[in-house]
Amino acid sequence: MSSDNSPGHPPTPATTGVSEEALAVAQPLAAWLVRSGVGYGEFVAALKPVFLAQALAEAQRLGRKPTDSALSLLSGLHRKDVRHLRATAQGDDAAVARRGAAWGRPSPASQVTTRWLGLDWPDRLPFAGPEPSFESLVRRVSTDFHHRAVLQELLRLGVVREDGDHVQLLRDAFVPDRRLKEAGQMLAGSVADHLAAGVHNLTSDGPRRFLEQSVFADGLSPESVAQLQQLANQLWAQVLDAVVAAAVPLCEQDAHLTQGTQRFRLGLFSYAAPDAAATPANPANPGAPSGVPADPQE
Repeated sequence: MSSDNSPGHPPTPATTGVSEEALAVAQPLAAWLVRSGVGYGEFVAALKPVFLAQALAEAQRLGRKPTDSALSLLSGLHRKDVRHLRATAQGDDAAVARRGAAWGRPSPASQVTTRWLGLDWPDRLPFAGPEPSFESLVRRVSTDFHHRAVLQELLRLGVVREDGDHVQLLRDAFVPDRRLKEAGQMLAGSVADHLAAGVHNLTSDGPRRFLEQSVFADGLSPESVAQLQQLANQLWAQVLDAVVAAAVPLCEQDAHLTQGTQRFRLGLFSYAAPDAAATPANPANPGAPSGVPADPQE
């Protein structure tokens, strides 16, 4: 079975557009994989269950019966691969879907840090005792983890330090060391949700639209870029404080609700690199920022 993108079937203009856009998104992912020692063949093999999971989700969305043939057509996988992957999941399509589901839920240590930021508590807390203390902070998040174990994890990540019988929050150390697995997990969860928001906006016919905007400026000096990066960091600190302050009481309010199954993520990023564009993004004013105002529905 050949696809429309096989050598004998030149891609249509629509397919070419999607492919070029998808390849643009894939560039930094490929860089990450190559730098991590993951080659093309290994990654393609790992993508099979991901494509199957998305084909199952698409069949459900379209109201189609998820037969092996239907999933093969939707995913581009050979039917024998579809059969093997479904058999590996012991016939449980829900298990297949869970493999490809959005992930990146914050760890208990990350949740404790976020809760700490959302409370009007000092950055230096007694390790044990009644509120406000580190022990009581951990209990606010979950009773499934001992506060000593959570402290050891935060120490490992470099987010806190011990000061006698107190725990000190290090506000400038919220990004884990890049050598730690948590750094990759944070990136994966953030980028996956960011891309999911954009894909939803591009492909969904429903009225719901997610906030997915950015501002772009070129023709800048390194000094100007440094100023903008500093501004971005300042704005993010304000956004973080405001959203955490709103989210913490809502999480506590909804903790007992059976319908509390939704998750929410808000992110902000900045990036700077030498300008490789041949033409300015805003021809009328090459040095002016360009962006799209947020949809009123967001």
